[in-house]
Amino acid sequence: MPNTATEIVKLRQWVHVAHHIPGRIRLKFNSALVTQMARFKTEQIMEQADRLPPLKRFQLNTGSNSLILEYDHSTIHPGLLDRLFGECQMGAEQACQELIDLLAPHYQ
Repeated sequence: MPNTATEIVKLRQWVHVAHHIPGRIRLKFNSALVTQMARFKTEQIMEQADRLPPLKRFQLNTGSNSLILEYDHSTIHPGLLDRLFGECQMGAEQACQELIDLLAPHYQ
């Protein structure tokens, strides 16, 4: 698995799904995630995400420690995100790699 996927899966220990319907997921995160995210260039991540058509909109609210992500559920199957944030580490790693593979053609 590429290093990016490994790092993403590590971050999920501070995240849980607050609400998920096909096409929209709300993630709540622990403030420890903010510390971990300091290693990443958040602006660069946001710019890259804006270039991915399956990701329609996302809204980060640091005041409530939540992220709302709206996505094209015909491209990104909701079950993939459920596995990514589920209890099973191996399932999360596989889902993360599937998501990276799925989004890669859109990123080119």
